[in-house]
Amino acid sequence: MRLSQAPGALDEGRGLRRPREAGLCVCLVAGLPGAGKSTFARLLPKLLQPKSESFVLCYDDFIPGEAFSLTGQADGDRSTDNPAGTGSLWKLYRHKVLVYIECLIQAIYGNGCLSLSGSENDSVWECFIQSLKQQQIISGETQHGVQQYPVFITYSRPLVIILDDNFYYQSMRYEVYQMARRNSLGFFQLFLECPLELCLQRNLERSCLVNDETIVLMSAKIQPPDPEKNPWEKNSMILKSAENVLEEDIQKVFELLDFSLENPEKPFEENIEQKELDRAICAASVLHQADQAFRRLVSQSMKTAKDQKLSKCNMKLLSEEINKLKTVLLEDLRHVTFQGNPIKLCGDVDIIVEEAAQEFNQKKEEILKNFLKSQT
Repeated sequence: MRLSQAPGALDEGRGLRRPREAGLCVCLVAGLPGAGKSTFARLLPKLLQPKSESFVLCYDDFIPGEAFSLTGQADGDRSTDNPAGTGSLWKLYRHKVLVYIECLIQAIYGNGCLSLSGSENDSVWECFIQSLKQQQIISGETQHGVQQYPVFITYSRPLVIILDDNFYYQSMRYEVYQMARRNSLGFFQLFLECPLELCLQRNLERSCLVNDETIVLMSAKIQPPDPEKNPWEKNSMILKSAENVLEEDIQKVFELLDFSLENPEKPFEENIEQKELDRAICAASVLHQADQAFRRLVSQSMKTAKDQKLSKCNMKLLSEEINKLKTVLLEDLRHVTFQGNPIKLCGDVDIIVEEAAQEFNQKKEEILKNFLKSQT
Protein backbone atom coordinates (compact mmCIF):
# COMPACT_ATOMS: atom_id res chain seq x y z
CA MET A 1 0.00 0.00 0.00
CA ARG A 2 1.26 3.46 -0.81
CA LEU A 3 0.07 7.02 -0.66
CA SER A 4 -1.46 8.05 -3.96
CA GLN A 5 -0.22 11.33 -5.36
CA ALA A 6 -2.85 13.49 -7.00
CA PRO A 7 -1.30 15.91 -9.52
CA GLY A 8 -2.64 19.42 -9.32
CA ALA A 9 -4.28 18.90 -5.92
CA LEU A 10 -3.13 22.32 -4.73
CA ASP A 11 -4.31 24.11 -7.85
CA GLU A 12 -7.74 22.51 -7.65
CA GLY A 13 -8.13 23.52 -4.02
CA ARG A 14 -8.70 19.95 -2.83
CA GLY A 15 -6.08 20.22 -0.11
CA LEU A 16 -3.40 22.56 1.18
CA ARG A 17 0.21 21.62 1.74
CA ARG A 18 1.38 22.35 5.26
CA PRO A 19 4.70 24.21 5.58
CA ARG A 20 7.22 21.77 7.09
CA GLU A 21 8.88 24.53 9.10
CA ALA A 22 5.67 24.86 11.14
CA GLY A 23 6.60 21.60 12.85
CA LEU A 24 4.75 18.34 13.44
CA CYS A 25 4.98 16.17 16.53
CA VAL A 26 3.60 12.79 17.59
CA CYS A 27 2.54 12.39 21.23
CA LEU A 28 1.80 8.97 22.73
CA VAL A 29 -0.61 8.74 25.67
CA ALA A 30 -0.08 5.35 27.35
CA GLY A 31 -1.09 3.48 30.49
CA LEU A 32 -3.30 0.76 31.94
CA PRO A 33 -7.01 0.48 31.11
CA GLY A 34 -8.80 2.76 33.55
CA ALA A 35 -5.73 4.95 34.10
CA GLY A 36 -7.53 7.81 32.35
CA LYS A 37 -5.77 7.75 28.97
CA SER A 38 -8.76 8.70 26.84
CA THR A 39 -9.92 11.38 29.29
CA PHE A 40 -6.46 12.91 29.34
CA ALA A 41 -6.02 12.58 25.55
CA ARG A 42 -9.26 14.53 25.00
CA LEU A 43 -8.06 17.19 27.45
CA LEU A 44 -4.65 17.58 25.82
CA PRO A 45 -5.72 19.67 22.78
CA LYS A 46 -7.10 22.32 25.15
CA LEU A 47 -3.94 22.26 27.26
CA LEU A 48 -1.73 22.58 24.17
CA GLN A 49 -3.89 25.25 22.51
CA PRO A 50 -1.60 28.18 23.44
CA LYS A 51 1.33 26.60 21.63
CA SER A 52 -0.08 24.30 18.94
CA GLU A 53 -3.01 22.77 17.15
CA SER A 54 -3.71 19.10 17.83
CA PHE A 55 -6.11 16.22 17.31
CA VAL A 56 -6.57 12.75 18.82
CA LEU A 57 -6.42 9.34 17.14
CA CYS A 58 -7.71 6.56 19.42
CA TYR A 59 -6.74 3.00 18.48
CA ASP A 60 -9.95 1.67 20.07
CA ASP A 61 -11.92 3.52 17.38
CA PHE A 62 -10.14 1.73 14.53
CA ILE A 63 -9.52 -1.91 15.50
CA PRO A 64 -12.66 -4.10 15.12
CA GLY A 65 -13.83 -6.65 17.67
CA GLU A 66 -13.03 -9.58 15.35
CA ALA A 67 -9.32 -8.93 15.93
CA PHE A 68 -9.78 -10.01 19.54
CA SER A 69 -12.41 -12.73 19.21
CA LEU A 70 -10.04 -14.55 16.86
CA THR A 71 -7.06 -14.27 19.19
CA GLY A 72 -8.52 -15.75 22.33
CA GLN A 73 -10.27 -12.67 23.66
CA ALA A 74 -13.29 -12.90 25.89
CA ASP A 75 -16.58 -12.31 24.11
CA GLY A 76 -17.63 -8.70 24.11
CA ASP A 77 -14.21 -7.31 25.05
CA ARG A 78 -13.35 -4.99 22.22
CA SER A 79 -10.74 -2.89 23.92
CA THR A 80 -7.18 -2.85 22.59
CA ASP A 81 -6.10 -2.79 26.24
CA ASN A 82 -5.36 -6.51 26.24
CA PRO A 83 -1.97 -8.20 26.47
CA ALA A 84 -3.50 -11.46 25.29
CA GLY A 85 -4.09 -9.88 21.90
CA THR A 86 -0.66 -10.64 20.49
CA GLY A 87 -1.97 -12.87 17.70
CA SER A 88 -1.06 -12.20 14.10
CA LEU A 89 -4.45 -10.67 13.23
CA TRP A 90 -4.31 -8.27 16.16
CA LYS A 91 -0.78 -7.19 15.21
CA LEU A 92 -1.88 -6.78 11.59
CA TYR A 93 -4.59 -4.32 12.63
CA ARG A 94 -2.14 -2.32 14.75
CA HIS A 95 0.26 -2.22 11.80
CA LYS A 96 -2.52 -0.95 9.53
CA VAL A 97 -3.38 1.87 11.92
CA LEU A 98 0.25 3.01 11.95
CA VAL A 99 0.47 2.80 8.15
CA TYR A 100 -2.61 5.00 7.83
CA ILE A 101 -1.26 7.52 10.33
CA GLU A 102 1.95 7.73 8.32
CA CYS A 103 -0.04 8.21 5.12
CA LEU A 104 -1.90 11.09 6.76
CA ILE A 105 1.40 12.71 7.76
CA GLN A 106 2.73 12.36 4.22
CA ALA A 107 -0.48 13.91 2.88
CA ILE A 108 -0.16 16.85 5.29
CA TYR A 109 3.36 17.55 4.07
CA GLY A 110 2.71 16.38 0.52
CA ASN A 111 -0.02 17.24 -1.94
CA GLY A 112 -2.68 17.82 0.71
CA CYS A 113 -4.80 14.87 -0.40
CA LEU A 114 -5.17 11.60 1.53
CA SER A 115 -5.70 8.45 -0.53
CA LEU A 116 -4.67 4.83 -0.15
CA SER A 117 -4.94 2.30 -2.95
CA GLY A 118 -6.63 -1.01 -2.20
CA SER A 119 -8.29 0.24 1.01
CA GLU A 120 -11.87 0.58 -0.20
CA ASN A 121 -13.16 -2.45 1.72
CA ASP A 122 -10.89 -2.14 4.72
CA SER A 123 -12.87 -1.59 7.94
CA VAL A 124 -9.83 -0.09 9.72
CA TRP A 125 -9.39 2.45 6.93
CA GLU A 126 -13.09 3.30 6.98
CA CYS A 127 -13.04 3.91 10.75
CA PHE A 128 -9.84 5.95 10.39
CA ILE A 129 -11.41 8.13 7.70
CA GLN A 130 -14.59 8.56 9.76
CA SER A 131 -12.57 9.76 12.77
CA LEU A 132 -10.72 12.30 10.63
CA LYS A 133 -13.98 13.57 9.15
CA GLN A 134 -15.57 13.99 12.58
CA GLN A 135 -12.59 16.07 13.70
CA GLN A 136 -12.70 18.06 10.44
CA ILE A 137 -9.19 16.99 9.50
CA ILE A 138 -10.35 15.92 6.03
CA SER A 139 -13.42 16.53 3.93
CA GLY A 140 -15.80 13.83 2.72
CA GLU A 141 -15.27 14.54 -0.95
CA THR A 142 -14.20 11.92 -3.47
CA GLN A 143 -12.56 12.74 -6.77
CA HIS A 144 -13.33 10.96 -10.06
CA GLY A 145 -14.81 7.97 -8.25
CA VAL A 146 -11.60 7.44 -6.25
CA GLN A 147 -11.37 7.86 -2.47
CA GLN A 148 -9.23 10.97 -2.18
CA TYR A 149 -9.78 13.24 0.80
CA PRO A 150 -8.55 16.84 0.95
CA VAL A 151 -6.67 17.53 4.16
CA PHE A 152 -7.82 20.70 5.92
CA ILE A 153 -4.80 21.25 8.14
CA THR A 154 -3.64 24.68 7.05
CA TYR A 155 -2.44 26.22 10.30
CA SER A 156 0.97 27.84 10.40
CA ARG A 157 1.39 26.79 14.04
CA PRO A 158 2.93 23.46 15.12
CA LEU A 159 0.67 20.41 14.89
CA VAL A 160 0.53 17.60 17.48
CA ILE A 161 -0.98 14.22 16.58
CA ILE A 162 -2.04 12.55 19.85
CA LEU A 163 -2.19 8.74 19.81
CA ASP A 164 -4.39 7.17 22.50
CA ASP A 165 -3.61 3.52 23.23
CA ASN A 166 -2.29 1.38 26.08
CA PHE A 167 1.14 0.90 24.40
CA TYR A 168 1.97 -1.49 27.25
CA TYR A 169 5.08 -2.98 25.60
CA GLN A 170 8.00 -0.70 24.75
CA SER A 171 8.12 -2.41 21.35
CA MET A 172 4.68 -0.95 20.51
CA ARG A 173 5.95 2.54 21.27
CA TYR A 174 9.18 1.89 19.37
CA GLU A 175 7.20 1.25 16.18
CA VAL A 176 5.68 4.72 16.47
CA TYR A 177 9.11 6.19 17.21
CA GLN A 178 10.45 4.55 14.05
CA MET A 179 7.65 6.15 12.05
CA ALA A 180 8.47 9.55 13.57
CA ARG A 181 12.14 9.06 12.78
CA ARG A 182 11.46 8.09 9.15
CA ASN A 183 9.51 11.30 8.66
CA SER A 184 11.73 13.59 10.78
CA LEU A 185 8.95 14.38 13.27
CA GLY A 186 9.04 15.42 16.90
CA PHE A 187 8.21 12.59 19.31
CA PHE A 188 7.30 12.46 23.01
CA GLN A 189 5.41 10.20 25.43
CA LEU A 190 3.04 10.80 28.33
CA PHE A 191 2.59 7.75 30.54
CA LEU A 192 -0.30 7.73 33.02
CA GLU A 193 0.64 5.94 36.23
CA CYS A 194 -2.35 4.70 38.23
CA PRO A 195 -2.73 2.11 41.05
CA LEU A 196 -4.17 -1.20 39.89
CA GLU A 197 -7.02 -1.01 42.41
CA LEU A 198 -8.15 2.37 41.05
CA CYS A 199 -7.93 1.13 37.46
CA LEU A 200 -10.16 -1.85 38.34
CA GLN A 201 -12.62 0.47 40.07
CA ARG A 202 -12.76 2.86 37.13
CA ASN A 203 -13.16 -0.05 34.73
CA LEU A 204 -16.56 -0.78 36.28
CA GLU A 205 -17.70 2.65 35.10
CA ARG A 206 -16.66 2.10 31.47
CA SER A 207 -19.31 1.63 28.80
CA CYS A 208 -17.21 -1.22 27.35
CA LEU A 209 -15.71 -3.19 30.22
CA VAL A 210 -12.27 -4.76 30.06
CA ASN A 211 -11.93 -8.13 31.77
CA ASP A 212 -10.44 -7.60 35.27
CA GLU A 213 -8.05 -10.50 34.70
CA THR A 214 -6.76 -8.70 31.62
CA ILE A 215 -6.04 -5.53 33.58
CA VAL A 216 -4.24 -7.49 36.32
CA LEU A 217 -2.15 -9.29 33.69
CA MET A 218 -1.33 -6.01 31.97
CA SER A 219 -0.31 -4.49 35.28
CA ALA A 220 2.29 -7.24 35.65
CA LYS A 221 3.55 -6.90 32.08
CA ILE A 222 3.35 -3.18 31.35
CA GLN A 223 6.67 -1.48 30.58
CA PRO A 224 6.76 2.23 31.50
CA PRO A 225 9.17 4.48 29.57
CA ASP A 226 12.77 3.81 30.53
CA PRO A 227 15.11 6.44 29.03
CA GLU A 228 18.19 4.88 30.63
CA LYS A 229 17.54 1.54 28.93
CA ASN A 230 16.00 3.01 25.77
CA PRO A 231 17.58 6.37 24.81
CA TRP A 232 14.86 6.90 22.20
CA GLU A 233 12.40 7.31 25.12
CA LYS A 234 14.26 10.38 26.42
CA ASN A 235 11.28 12.63 25.69
CA SER A 236 8.94 10.97 28.19
CA MET A 237 6.96 12.05 31.22
CA ILE A 238 5.10 10.02 33.84
CA LEU A 239 1.90 11.61 35.15
CA LYS A 240 0.38 10.53 38.45
CA SER A 241 -3.17 11.69 37.73
CA ALA A 242 -5.29 12.30 34.66
CA GLU A 243 -8.05 14.11 36.56
CA ASN A 244 -6.17 16.83 38.43
CA VAL A 245 -3.37 17.96 36.16
CA LEU A 246 -1.08 20.33 38.05
CA GLU A 247 0.19 23.58 36.60
CA GLU A 248 3.75 22.30 36.90
CA ASP A 249 2.77 19.18 34.91
CA ILE A 250 1.34 21.34 32.13
CA GLN A 251 4.56 23.33 32.06
CA LYS A 252 6.61 20.15 31.74
CA VAL A 253 4.38 18.98 28.88
CA PHE A 254 5.00 22.31 27.13
CA GLU A 255 8.74 21.85 27.64
CA LEU A 256 8.58 18.35 26.16
CA LEU A 257 6.61 19.66 23.19
CA ASP A 258 9.02 22.54 22.58
CA PHE A 259 12.07 20.29 22.82
CA SER A 260 10.53 17.67 20.51
CA LEU A 261 9.62 20.26 17.89
CA GLU A 262 13.04 21.89 18.04
CA ASN A 263 14.78 18.51 17.89
CA PRO A 264 12.86 16.29 15.45
CA GLU A 265 14.01 12.71 15.16
CA LYS A 266 16.54 12.04 12.39
CA PRO A 267 16.55 8.94 10.18
CA PHE A 268 19.49 6.63 10.81
CA GLU A 269 22.13 6.43 8.13
CA GLU A 270 22.73 2.94 6.80
CA ASN A 271 25.46 1.23 8.78
CA ILE A 272 26.01 -2.38 7.78
CA GLU A 273 28.42 -3.19 10.61
CA GLN A 274 26.11 -1.72 13.23
CA LYS A 275 23.18 -3.55 11.65
CA GLU A 276 24.98 -6.88 12.01
CA LEU A 277 25.93 -6.06 15.60
CA ASP A 278 22.33 -5.12 16.44
CA ARG A 279 21.13 -8.40 14.96
CA ALA A 280 23.56 -10.42 17.05
CA ILE A 281 22.75 -8.54 20.27
CA CYS A 282 18.98 -8.77 19.80
CA ALA A 283 19.08 -12.42 18.77
CA ALA A 284 21.19 -13.29 21.81
CA SER A 285 18.73 -11.44 24.04
CA VAL A 286 15.80 -13.35 22.57
CA LEU A 287 17.53 -16.70 23.03
CA HIS A 288 18.60 -15.95 26.58
CA GLN A 289 15.14 -14.82 27.67
CA ALA A 290 13.45 -17.71 25.88
CA ASP A 291 15.82 -20.22 27.53
CA GLN A 292 15.02 -18.77 30.95
CA ALA A 293 11.29 -18.94 30.25
CA PHE A 294 11.58 -22.55 29.02
CA ARG A 295 13.52 -23.57 32.13
CA ARG A 296 10.81 -22.21 34.41
CA LEU A 297 8.17 -24.13 32.47
CA VAL A 298 10.23 -27.33 32.65
CA SER A 299 10.50 -26.98 36.43
CA GLN A 300 6.75 -26.52 36.72
CA SER A 301 6.09 -29.68 34.70
CA MET A 302 8.54 -31.77 36.69
CA LYS A 303 6.94 -30.59 39.91
CA THR A 304 3.51 -31.51 38.56
CA ALA A 305 4.77 -34.96 37.55
CA LYS A 306 6.29 -35.51 40.98
CA ASP A 307 3.06 -34.45 42.70
CA GLN A 308 1.19 -36.93 40.52
CA LYS A 309 3.52 -39.72 41.77
CA LEU A 310 5.13 -40.41 38.40
CA SER A 311 7.69 -43.21 38.71
CA LYS A 312 11.40 -42.38 38.85
CA CYS A 313 11.98 -44.11 35.53
CA ASN A 314 9.23 -42.12 33.85
CA MET A 315 10.40 -38.94 35.54
CA LYS A 316 13.75 -39.39 33.86
CA LEU A 317 12.16 -40.11 30.47
CA LEU A 318 9.85 -37.11 30.86
CA SER A 319 12.80 -34.86 31.64
CA GLU A 320 14.64 -36.10 28.56
CA GLU A 321 11.62 -35.58 26.30
CA ILE A 322 10.87 -32.06 27.52
CA ASN A 323 14.51 -30.97 27.39
CA LYS A 324 14.79 -32.39 23.89
CA LEU A 325 11.80 -30.28 22.90
CA LYS A 326 13.43 -27.25 24.54
CA THR A 327 16.62 -27.77 22.53
CA VAL A 328 14.72 -28.12 19.25
CA LEU A 329 12.62 -24.99 19.79
CA LEU A 330 15.62 -22.93 20.87
CA GLU A 331 17.49 -24.03 17.74
CA ASP A 332 14.50 -23.06 15.59
CA LEU A 333 14.36 -19.70 17.37
CA ARG A 334 18.10 -19.22 16.88
CA HIS A 335 17.71 -19.74 13.14
CA VAL A 336 14.82 -17.28 12.88
CA THR A 337 16.40 -14.52 14.98
CA PHE A 338 19.82 -14.61 13.35
CA GLN A 339 18.17 -14.44 9.94
CA GLY A 340 15.68 -11.72 10.92
CA ASN A 341 15.51 -7.96 10.54
CA PRO A 342 17.53 -6.48 13.46
CA ILE A 343 15.41 -3.35 13.88
CA LYS A 344 12.13 -5.25 13.86
CA LEU A 345 13.65 -7.89 16.14
CA CYS A 346 14.83 -5.35 18.71
CA GLY A 347 11.37 -3.87 18.86
CA ASP A 348 9.65 -7.24 19.29
CA VAL A 349 11.88 -9.09 21.78
CA ASP A 350 9.20 -9.40 24.48
CA ILE A 351 6.54 -10.53 22.04
CA ILE A 352 8.85 -13.05 20.33
CA VAL A 353 9.82 -14.56 23.70
CA GLU A 354 6.20 -14.68 24.87
CA GLU A 355 5.04 -16.43 21.70
CA ALA A 356 7.93 -18.92 21.86
CA ALA A 357 7.12 -19.68 25.51
CA GLN A 358 3.47 -20.26 24.62
CA GLU A 359 4.43 -22.70 21.88
CA PHE A 360 6.83 -24.56 24.17
CA ASN A 361 4.29 -24.70 26.99
CA GLN A 362 1.60 -26.11 24.72
CA LYS A 363 3.85 -28.86 23.36
CA LYS A 364 5.41 -29.83 26.69
CA GLU A 365 1.92 -30.02 28.26
CA GLU A 366 1.02 -32.61 25.64
CA ILE A 367 4.12 -34.60 26.54
CA LEU A 368 3.32 -34.40 30.25
CA LYS A 369 -0.29 -35.38 29.64
CA ASN A 370 0.76 -38.50 27.73
CA PHE A 371 3.16 -39.59 30.49
CA LEU A 372 0.54 -39.12 33.19
CA LYS A 373 -2.04 -40.98 31.09
CA SER A 374 0.31 -43.95 30.52
CA GLN A 375 0.84 -44.25 34.26
CA THR A 376 -2.88 -44.67 34.94
